[in-house]
Amino acid sequence: MGKQSDHTGTEAELIELRIESTAFGGKGVARKDGKVYFVEGAVSGDVAECEIVEASDRYSEARVVKLLEPSSHRGPSPCPVSDVCGGCQWQGVPYATQLEWKKGFVLNALKRIGKIDNPVNVEMLASPRINGYRNRIFMRARLQPDGLLYLGYFRRSSQDFVPIETCPIAVSRINEFIRNARAVSFASECQKANMTSEVKFRLEVQDLPSESGEHPHLLVTIYDPDDKSFPISSIIEKISSLPSVKWCGNSRDLHTAPRVLFESHLNREFHTAPGIFQQINIDHNHTVRSLVIEAVKKFQPSRILDVFCGSGNLSLALADGQTVIDGVEFSKRAIDVANYNVAAQGLKNANYYSGDTEKFLWRAAKQGVKYDLVIADPPREGMFKALIPLMKIRPQQIIYISCDPSTLSRDLGSLCRTQYKITKFSALDFFPNTYHIESFVILEAK
Repeated sequence: MGKQSDHTGTEAELIELRIESTAFGGKGVARKDGKVYFVEGAVSGDVAECEIVEASDRYSEARVVKLLEPSSHRGPSPCPVSDVCGGCQWQGVPYATQLEWKKGFVLNALKRIGKIDNPVNVEMLASPRINGYRNRIFMRARLQPDGLLYLGYFRRSSQDFVPIETCPIAVSRINEFIRNARAVSFASECQKANMTSEVKFRLEVQDLPSESGEHPHLLVTIYDPDDKSFPISSIIEKISSLPSVKWCGNSRDLHTAPRVLFESHLNREFHTAPGIFQQINIDHNHTVRSLVIEAVKKFQPSRILDVFCGSGNLSLALADGQTVIDGVEFSKRAIDVANYNVAAQGLKNANYYSGDTEKFLWRAAKQGVKYDLVIADPPREGMFKALIPLMKIRPQQIIYISCDPSTLSRDLGSLCRTQYKITKFSALDFFPNTYHIESFVILEAK
């Protein structure tokens, strides 16, 4: 071990590590002298000089200071800042290797957390696009006193700003926006505001896949600058004038933002509004919808419950006028859009409600409401608290979509120890070049 001074002037502990594997979260895993190290910026096969960031008796957190022997998995990256940017972990890693690692994450979580030793075959579904797939990004902005605007992300494991000119995983129309925004001058606005230091703010940019190649096609949400004295209205006005922007507004005004057509698919129109969640990989979102439809055709339920339903992403296409569909979602704005989607297309027997999923399930269980099939697409924390009322309702089938193998495995473990068995498991790579993975699971009552 050695020492080096970090940015605070204190000596940091250095250690040479050989990375044995890659963990969910994107960190490399090394073992030395009986201790486990989780190393940020490393991949399986690297030999690196690492700085100890945090230490405990059982394991230590570290980061790469210098690559001594780069892994054979490392290749040329299409992104000039991929070695420091906190967005992607695996730019340059062969895609087949990424898929192998992600499948391993899922299988390991099922066994270690869910205690499911022999799950059904996990089918790995690659993304149709490895780059240029992301239709929504969240960026940091830095407006300089001279009027120049820089967009970018945070450096890995820090809040240091990394400016970018393009983002390889974003769709081309978002990259066009980044170039156009960087070309805008705010010199007169900065002069009027007597700016002496940079103004920091955040913005979310969402592409509308429904739009043709013509402009406009982007929704841009601006979050208040750290410097409250700078007029955010001038930022919104300039960004709104860009040819690619359909709507630009303040995050405080999202309740008045307009509804817009997000996409048309499966003979349905899916509307959205600024600030409402939509899946970022449109190709694989279509895959999931197709998997849901395939299951519904097989099971032929007469009553479906869609929990964490958003604006109706997975259940709108199931509204055939005969099947009763109820959806519940905490976000009132998302439910407003879901009900607009129903009304605008004259769909029958599709009802969407705003509320807490756990309370909705308890109410249904106590009232004896039965659902043949439940679709669950919860946030990262899963739906552990809602499992008890769900099992009291006891649908014949559950379709569980998850973005976190750990919480998914926890919930599947509870379901499979009691009433259900897994009959289909697909892992979908919604997020190439990152460690994230989406799962699609069908459970049937034993």
